[in-house]
Amino acid sequence: MYSDVDCTPNETSDDNRKMKKLLLFGATGNLGKEVAKTAKQQGYDLTVVVRNKSKTGQLTSITDRFIVADITKRNQLTDICNGFDIVISTLGKSVSPNETSRQSFNDIDLIANSNILEEAKKSGVKKFVYVSAFHCEKYLHLEYFRVHHEFSERLKASGVNYSIIKPPAMFSAFLDMIEMAKRGLLSNIGKGDKRTNPIYEGDLANECVNSIKDDNVTKEIGGRSIYTRRQLNKIIQEEVCPEKNVKNIPLWLFKFSLPVLKVIKKNMYDKFAFFAAVMQEDTIAPQVGQMKFEDYIKMKRKI
Repeated sequence: MYSDVDCTPNETSDDNRKMKKLLLFGATGNLGKEVAKTAKQQGYDLTVVVRNKSKTGQLTSITDRFIVADITKRNQLTDICNGFDIVISTLGKSVSPNETSRQSFNDIDLIANSNILEEAKKSGVKKFVYVSAFHCEKYLHLEYFRVHHEFSERLKASGVNYSIIKPPAMFSAFLDMIEMAKRGLLSNIGKGDKRTNPIYEGDLANECVNSIKDDNVTKEIGGRSIYTRRQLNKIIQEEVCPEKNVKNIPLWLFKFSLPVLKVIKKNMYDKFAFFAAVMQEDTIAPQVGQMKFEDYIKMKRKI
């Protein structure tokens, strides 16, 4: 069973009683934190789920309502959605090579989210917002995309009013590259000529929370500006360490390593297979976000 931490109810008023009760999963991730801020700003009665009590410190400036539960353990989710009107899940395994947890994309993105959905249905949750992946239906042979698509289909069939948000990528997915640029290890894979429009997680959070008012929608949402993969790397390198150059790795060489990686380290293979796929296609979603990628990298350099 899950446990509550510091969940003393706020003082009640007519306005508070009218607020929708929202439960957020994935709140400690880059997108989850922005969703939490946006939900509070828009007046939702927010409770966030964290894996352990130590994680609450990241969110105390936003909310004092926490539920501690390990989302990978089904028994800890029992009745977790009771009393909530809305569930938002930004839950997902990171594609960062620096993230080395043993759980797979299937464990987190599909099984854990499916268990949350079962609880949401049982508890009569009125709205479920899920952050999926752009064009995931086109790459069902790849684990990352398959699990996003499969959960989206389960959500559509659940009978719960849904919003499925599908960004091509978030700016925060490129943060690992800042350290690589410092060390002169940043590389273009292949020609780097394929285009995409990643979105700032703050802009994406606004779309997630605003979509609560929509009925059974799927939204493809990208940033305001379109870049080639080479341009994204150049922006990072010139901001972080302009005296070093971005290297080039032939796509065939990158792909050559995948069969070996699949045998020795499946989780890492799934991430690198994802990278290989998106490097070969334009992934351009409707241009919605406001912040530019170059401004985001400048901001992160100052933090």
